[in-house]
Amino acid sequence: MLKNKNIVCVAFPTWEGVYLKSTVQLMTELARQNNVLYVDYAFTFKDVLSGIRGKDVPYKRILGLEPRLRELPLGGGGHVHVLSLPPIVSVNWIKGENWYQRLSRISMPQVRRVIRRAMDQLGMTSPIVINAFNPFLGVHLLGKLNEQLHLYYCYDEIRAAEWAKHHGGRLEGQFASQVDGIIVSSDTLHTAKKRWNDKCFIVKNGVNFDLFSQKATSFPLEQYHHTHDKVIGYIGSVDQRLDYELLKACAQAYPHYAFVFVGRINYKKGEKILRENKNIFLLGPQPFDELHNFIQGFDVGLIPFLDNDFTSGIYPLKINEYLAAGKAVISTEFGDLDDFMRIITITPHQDTFVRSIKLVLENDSTAEQEIRVEIASQNSWPARAEHFGAIINDLLKKTS
Repeated sequence: MLKNKNIVCVAFPTWEGVYLKSTVQLMTELARQNNVLYVDYAFTFKDVLSGIRGKDVPYKRILGLEPRLRELPLGGGGHVHVLSLPPIVSVNWIKGENWYQRLSRISMPQVRRVIRRAMDQLGMTSPIVINAFNPFLGVHLLGKLNEQLHLYYCYDEIRAAEWAKHHGGRLEGQFASQVDGIIVSSDTLHTAKKRWNDKCFIVKNGVNFDLFSQKATSFPLEQYHHTHDKVIGYIGSVDQRLDYELLKACAQAYPHYAFVFVGRINYKKGEKILRENKNIFLLGPQPFDELHNFIQGFDVGLIPFLDNDFTSGIYPLKINEYLAAGKAVISTEFGDLDDFMRIITITPHQDTFVRSIKLVLENDSTAEQEIRVEIASQNSWPARAEHFGAIINDLLKKTS
């Protein structure tokens, strides 16, 4: 295990939020035995204005009207330090590389000062810096924090992300080729990123097994069981990754089943398609510690992703969450699913996906459910964090 180290995580995702993030889960586990500073998502001046107008943005911390540095307790013991950065200039929309380079530098001196000040407050020297999917800050911070090791943690294909389409791929290549190592979350990403750095390793996503394997403590889907024969569920964002024509076909093929979606709604066009079906129900985001109650109410869990450049590198968190609850899983064929070929149903075609729902329901058994739970138990976040820490320890030995 990695112990008694200073770790600065320059993160893309926020620490708080209504959905699970692999970066937060890994840093939670590492913070139990290490001194972790989590540098939160870098909000822009536009975000601050939205916060002042009432959007859920911590603008007072961002502006320094409240302490930027917080110490937060962790469930199960330990604590993590979370730092809110000052606002940065919004530049990702700029197409021209020259102007992008000039404007992106404006906020960086203050960003570096705030991070170094927080490190001084925490007595952090010679930290291990882990950049989590944020090459936009990474290129400006590399070598600037007196770090003994600088790693890039990549969990998505940035070239295929709409918000990063102008500069994401270029900056990632520039940054990844200079760091001391890359850690990715899937075999597909490993193939894509190792061309920049031969020190490229895989730590796949995990599951909060203790939470998702426990029996339901409430029954939020009970009403749907009363009004429909079965409840088919999906946990995760309703966004551009989903195959909406496939989902419409499923709902129309099984009008007596309830199709329940639990998660953020980020794609209006997809939302409109789903709402046109009377047996599809969008429940929005739910508290993380309540998600197991929803999954326990599913008869089958779905992963209905499109097969494209963006989804090709995904190792879905929800697979292990469904399995930890003992639920059967039906997935489209889209990416890194080799680990689950024998335990979930994977189909590349719409008609076979639709038919699989009925077949899986007819053939489910207690024995199959127990196998699913056992497989998920081997993929816990503590186990993933131990692997992550072992890679860091090995890199430290090679650089000392």
